[in-house]
Amino acid sequence: MIYGVTGMWGANKLGIIKYRIKNVKIFLIAIIWLFILDVYLADYRSMAMTLGLKDSFAILPHVQNDFYFNKIMLLGGMIFFADIPFMSGEELYVVLKIGKEKWSQINCCYIVLSGVLLSTLLTVLSLLTILPAISLKNEWGTLYQTFAFSGTAGCVIINSKAMSYYSPYALMLNIFLIDALTFAFMGMLLYTLSLFVSKIWSYVIVVVLIFLQSVFGKMGLVLDNFLPFSWISASHWRFGYDRHRPDLIYIYTAFCMLLFLLAVISEWKIKRMDWVSKEEHR
Repeated sequence: MIYGVTGMWGANKLGIIKYRIKNVKIFLIAIIWLFILDVYLADYRSMAMTLGLKDSFAILPHVQNDFYFNKIMLLGGMIFFADIPFMSGEELYVVLKIGKEKWSQINCCYIVLSGVLLSTLLTVLSLLTILPAISLKNEWGTLYQTFAFSGTAGCVIINSKAMSYYSPYALMLNIFLIDALTFAFMGMLLYTLSLFVSKIWSYVIVVVLIFLQSVFGKMGLVLDNFLPFSWISASHWRFGYDRHRPDLIYIYTAFCMLLFLLAVISEWKIKRMDWVSKEEHR
Protein backbone atom coordinates (compact mmCIF):
# COMPACT_ATOMS: atom_id res chain seq x y z
CA MET A 1 0.00 0.00 0.00
CA ILE A 2 2.67 2.46 1.04
CA TYR A 3 4.88 1.43 -1.86
CA GLY A 4 2.02 2.12 -4.25
CA VAL A 5 1.42 5.55 -2.78
CA THR A 6 5.03 6.60 -2.80
CA GLY A 7 5.50 5.19 -6.28
CA MET A 8 2.57 7.24 -7.51
CA TRP A 9 3.73 10.40 -5.76
CA GLY A 10 7.39 10.00 -6.61
CA ALA A 11 9.27 13.27 -6.33
CA ASN A 12 6.90 15.25 -8.51
CA LYS A 13 5.40 18.28 -6.76
CA LEU A 14 2.33 18.37 -8.98
CA GLY A 15 1.73 14.67 -8.43
CA ILE A 16 1.67 15.11 -4.65
CA ILE A 17 -0.69 18.07 -4.87
CA LYS A 18 -3.07 16.19 -7.20
CA TYR A 19 -3.07 13.18 -4.86
CA ARG A 20 -4.05 15.32 -1.87
CA ILE A 21 -6.78 17.22 -3.71
CA LYS A 22 -8.42 14.00 -4.96
CA ASN A 23 -10.36 13.57 -1.75
CA VAL A 24 -14.01 13.17 -0.80
CA LYS A 25 -13.72 16.29 1.37
CA ILE A 26 -14.01 18.62 -1.61
CA PHE A 27 -17.34 17.03 -2.57
CA LEU A 28 -18.62 17.30 1.01
CA ILE A 29 -17.67 20.99 1.09
CA ALA A 30 -19.35 21.58 -2.28
CA ILE A 31 -22.58 20.04 -0.99
CA ILE A 32 -22.53 22.10 2.22
CA TRP A 33 -21.86 25.35 0.35
CA LEU A 34 -24.43 24.58 -2.33
CA PHE A 35 -27.13 23.94 0.28
CA ILE A 36 -26.41 27.13 2.22
CA LEU A 37 -26.16 29.23 -0.95
CA ASP A 38 -29.51 27.87 -2.10
CA VAL A 39 -31.06 28.88 1.23
CA TYR A 40 -29.66 32.41 1.03
CA LEU A 41 -30.39 32.98 -2.66
CA ALA A 42 -33.77 31.27 -3.05
CA ASP A 43 -35.76 34.48 -2.53
CA TYR A 44 -33.57 36.49 -4.91
CA ARG A 45 -33.77 33.80 -7.60
CA SER A 46 -37.52 33.40 -7.18
CA MET A 47 -38.16 37.13 -7.41
CA ALA A 48 -35.98 37.51 -10.51
CA MET A 49 -37.71 34.62 -12.26
CA THR A 50 -41.17 35.88 -11.28
CA LEU A 51 -40.43 39.33 -12.72
CA GLY A 52 -38.65 37.87 -15.73
CA LEU A 53 -35.52 39.89 -15.01
CA LYS A 54 -31.86 39.02 -15.24
CA ASP A 55 -29.22 40.93 -13.31
CA SER A 56 -25.52 40.84 -12.51
CA PHE A 57 -23.81 37.56 -11.69
CA ALA A 58 -21.84 39.23 -8.84
CA ILE A 59 -24.06 38.07 -6.00
CA LEU A 60 -21.36 36.36 -3.92
CA PRO A 61 -19.79 39.59 -2.51
CA HIS A 62 -23.21 40.51 -1.13
CA VAL A 63 -23.88 37.05 0.33
CA GLN A 64 -20.56 37.26 2.16
CA ASN A 65 -21.80 40.29 4.09
CA ASP A 66 -23.73 37.84 6.26
CA PHE A 67 -22.17 36.77 9.57
CA TYR A 68 -23.54 33.21 9.55
CA PHE A 69 -22.73 32.51 5.92
CA ASN A 70 -19.11 33.56 6.50
CA LYS A 71 -18.76 31.14 9.39
CA ILE A 72 -20.08 28.24 7.29
CA MET A 73 -17.81 29.32 4.44
CA LEU A 74 -14.75 29.28 6.72
CA LEU A 75 -15.88 25.97 8.24
CA GLY A 76 -15.61 24.48 4.74
CA GLY A 77 -12.00 25.64 4.61
CA MET A 78 -11.25 24.02 7.96
CA ILE A 79 -12.77 20.75 6.76
CA PHE A 80 -10.66 20.85 3.61
CA PHE A 81 -7.45 21.30 5.61
CA ALA A 82 -8.29 18.50 8.05
CA ASP A 83 -5.23 16.47 6.96
CA ILE A 84 -2.81 19.21 8.04
CA PRO A 85 0.08 18.95 8.95
CA PHE A 86 0.38 16.10 6.39
CA MET A 87 2.19 13.72 8.71
CA SER A 88 0.57 10.39 8.01
CA GLY A 89 2.78 7.32 7.76
CA GLU A 90 2.68 7.47 3.96
CA GLU A 91 4.09 11.01 3.99
CA LEU A 92 7.17 9.79 5.87
CA TYR A 93 8.34 7.88 2.82
CA VAL A 94 7.87 10.97 0.65
CA VAL A 95 9.98 13.02 3.08
CA LEU A 96 12.73 10.40 3.05
CA LYS A 97 12.76 10.45 -0.75
CA ILE A 98 12.63 14.20 -1.47
CA GLY A 99 13.91 15.72 1.76
CA LYS A 100 12.31 17.93 4.43
CA GLU A 101 12.96 21.23 2.69
CA LYS A 102 11.34 20.25 -0.61
CA TRP A 103 8.47 18.56 1.24
CA SER A 104 7.83 21.77 3.20
CA GLN A 105 7.80 23.82 -0.02
CA ILE A 106 5.28 21.40 -1.55
CA ASN A 107 3.04 21.81 1.51
CA CYS A 108 3.06 25.60 1.17
CA CYS A 109 2.35 25.42 -2.57
CA TYR A 110 -0.47 22.96 -1.95
CA ILE A 111 -2.10 25.21 0.66
CA VAL A 112 -1.95 28.30 -1.57
CA LEU A 113 -3.32 26.41 -4.58
CA SER A 114 -6.03 24.94 -2.36
CA GLY A 115 -7.06 28.48 -1.46
CA VAL A 116 -7.52 29.24 -5.16
CA LEU A 117 -9.42 25.96 -5.64
CA LEU A 118 -11.82 26.66 -2.76
CA SER A 119 -12.42 30.22 -3.94
CA THR A 120 -13.11 28.96 -7.48
CA LEU A 121 -15.53 26.35 -6.14
CA LEU A 122 -17.42 28.91 -4.07
CA THR A 123 -17.64 31.31 -7.01
CA VAL A 124 -18.93 28.64 -9.40
CA LEU A 125 -21.53 27.41 -6.90
CA SER A 126 -22.81 30.96 -6.38
CA LEU A 127 -23.26 31.31 -10.14
CA LEU A 128 -25.02 27.97 -10.48
CA THR A 129 -27.42 28.86 -7.67
CA ILE A 130 -28.78 31.92 -9.52
CA LEU A 131 -28.13 30.67 -13.06
CA PRO A 132 -31.66 31.41 -14.38
CA ALA A 133 -31.32 35.07 -13.29
CA ILE A 134 -27.75 35.79 -14.43
CA SER A 135 -26.69 38.59 -16.74
CA LEU A 136 -23.06 38.91 -17.82
CA LYS A 137 -23.27 42.65 -18.38
CA ASN A 138 -20.80 44.71 -16.38
CA GLU A 139 -23.45 46.84 -14.73
CA TRP A 140 -25.77 46.72 -11.76
CA GLY A 141 -29.29 46.25 -13.09
CA THR A 142 -32.78 46.98 -11.85
CA LEU A 143 -32.92 44.25 -9.23
CA TYR A 144 -29.70 45.28 -7.47
CA GLN A 145 -30.55 48.97 -7.58
CA THR A 146 -33.98 48.25 -6.09
CA PHE A 147 -32.58 46.05 -3.34
CA ALA A 148 -29.86 48.61 -2.60
CA PHE A 149 -32.52 51.00 -1.29
CA SER A 150 -33.95 48.44 1.16
CA GLY A 151 -30.50 47.00 1.97
CA THR A 152 -31.56 43.37 1.58
CA ALA A 153 -32.68 40.88 -1.06
CA GLY A 154 -34.33 38.16 0.97
CA CYS A 155 -31.54 36.82 3.17
CA VAL A 156 -28.82 38.67 1.25
CA ILE A 157 -27.44 41.97 2.56
CA ILE A 158 -26.88 44.25 -0.43
CA ASN A 159 -23.84 46.51 -0.04
CA SER A 160 -24.78 49.72 -1.85
CA LYS A 161 -21.37 51.31 -1.17
CA ALA A 162 -19.58 48.43 -2.89
CA MET A 163 -21.92 48.81 -5.86
CA SER A 164 -21.19 52.52 -6.14
CA TYR A 165 -17.41 52.06 -6.03
CA TYR A 166 -16.99 48.85 -8.08
CA SER A 167 -18.45 47.37 -11.23
CA PRO A 168 -19.72 43.76 -10.98
CA TYR A 169 -16.58 42.32 -12.60
CA ALA A 170 -14.22 44.36 -10.42
CA LEU A 171 -16.09 43.49 -7.22
CA MET A 172 -16.26 39.80 -8.12
CA LEU A 173 -12.55 39.69 -8.96
CA ASN A 174 -11.61 41.28 -5.66
CA ILE A 175 -13.84 38.97 -3.63
CA PHE A 176 -12.43 35.96 -5.51
CA LEU A 177 -8.83 36.97 -4.73
CA ILE A 178 -9.57 37.83 -1.10
CA ASP A 179 -11.42 34.52 -0.60
CA ALA A 180 -8.45 32.64 -2.07
CA LEU A 181 -6.01 34.52 0.17
CA THR A 182 -8.23 33.96 3.21
CA PHE A 183 -8.38 30.20 2.64
CA ALA A 184 -4.63 30.12 2.00
CA PHE A 185 -3.99 32.12 5.18
CA MET A 186 -6.23 29.75 7.16
CA GLY A 187 -4.40 26.72 5.78
CA MET A 188 -0.95 28.18 6.42
CA LEU A 189 -1.94 29.24 9.94
CA LEU A 190 -3.29 25.76 10.76
CA TYR A 191 -0.19 24.16 9.22
CA THR A 192 2.28 26.36 11.09
CA LEU A 193 0.47 26.11 14.43
CA SER A 194 0.22 22.32 14.15
CA LEU A 195 4.00 22.14 13.92
CA PHE A 196 4.26 23.70 17.39
CA VAL A 197 1.14 22.48 19.20
CA SER A 198 -1.29 19.59 18.82
CA LYS A 199 -3.69 19.54 15.89
CA ILE A 200 -6.69 20.11 18.16
CA TRP A 201 -5.16 23.21 19.71
CA SER A 202 -4.27 24.64 16.31
CA TYR A 203 -7.93 24.36 15.31
CA VAL A 204 -9.06 25.89 18.60
CA ILE A 205 -6.77 28.88 18.06
CA VAL A 206 -8.07 29.46 14.52
CA VAL A 207 -11.71 29.18 15.62
CA VAL A 208 -11.05 31.72 18.40
CA LEU A 209 -9.48 34.12 15.88
CA ILE A 210 -12.48 33.74 13.56
CA PHE A 211 -14.97 34.57 16.31
CA LEU A 212 -12.75 37.24 17.85
CA GLN A 213 -13.57 39.50 14.92
CA SER A 214 -17.27 39.12 15.69
CA VAL A 215 -16.72 39.85 19.38
CA PHE A 216 -14.80 43.03 18.57
CA GLY A 217 -17.58 44.05 16.19
CA LYS A 218 -20.27 43.58 18.86
CA MET A 219 -18.17 45.68 21.24
CA GLY A 220 -17.96 48.46 18.66
CA LEU A 221 -14.18 48.22 18.33
CA VAL A 222 -12.78 49.20 14.92
CA LEU A 223 -10.11 46.54 15.37
CA ASP A 224 -12.51 43.99 13.90
CA ASN A 225 -12.07 45.65 10.49
CA PHE A 226 -8.34 44.92 10.54
CA LEU A 227 -8.45 41.19 11.30
CA PRO A 228 -7.76 38.93 8.27
CA PHE A 229 -10.86 36.76 8.60
CA SER A 230 -13.12 39.83 8.45
CA TRP A 231 -11.95 40.86 4.98
CA ILE A 232 -14.11 38.29 3.17
CA SER A 233 -16.95 40.74 3.81
CA ALA A 234 -16.91 43.90 1.70
CA SER A 235 -18.59 45.70 4.60
CA HIS A 236 -15.15 45.78 6.25
CA TRP A 237 -13.44 47.43 3.27
CA ARG A 238 -12.70 51.13 3.05
CA PHE A 239 -14.89 53.16 0.73
CA GLY A 240 -13.92 56.79 0.32
CA TYR A 241 -11.98 58.36 3.19
CA ASP A 242 -13.14 56.12 6.04
CA ARG A 243 -9.93 55.56 8.04
CA HIS A 244 -11.63 53.03 10.31
CA ARG A 245 -11.44 50.37 7.59
CA PRO A 246 -8.55 49.03 5.46
CA ASP A 247 -8.37 49.64 1.73
CA LEU A 248 -7.65 46.87 -0.76
CA ILE A 249 -3.95 47.72 -1.00
CA TYR A 250 -3.64 47.21 2.76
CA ILE A 251 -5.58 43.93 2.60
CA TYR A 252 -3.56 42.41 -0.24
CA THR A 253 -0.24 43.55 1.25
CA ALA A 254 -1.14 42.21 4.69
CA PHE A 255 -2.16 38.81 3.30
CA CYS A 256 1.06 38.47 1.27
CA MET A 257 3.20 39.41 4.26
CA LEU A 258 1.35 37.01 6.56
CA LEU A 259 1.62 34.12 4.09
CA PHE A 260 5.33 34.77 3.58
CA LEU A 261 5.94 34.96 7.34
CA LEU A 262 4.04 31.71 8.01
CA ALA A 263 5.90 29.96 5.18
CA VAL A 264 9.28 31.03 6.62
CA ILE A 265 8.32 29.95 10.16
CA SER A 266 6.95 26.58 9.03
CA GLU A 267 10.01 25.80 6.91
CA TRP A 268 12.32 26.77 9.78
CA LYS A 269 10.40 24.43 12.11
CA ILE A 270 10.34 21.54 9.62
CA LYS A 271 14.14 21.66 9.24
CA ARG A 272 14.56 21.28 13.01
CA MET A 273 11.77 18.82 13.67
CA ASP A 274 12.17 15.24 14.80
CA TRP A 275 9.61 13.67 12.45
CA VAL A 276 9.27 10.34 14.30
CA SER A 277 8.61 11.88 17.70
CA LYS A 278 6.18 14.38 16.18
CA GLU A 279 4.21 11.65 14.45
CA GLU A 280 4.11 9.44 17.54
CA HIS A 281 2.49 12.17 19.62
CA ARG A 282 -0.41 12.78 17.22
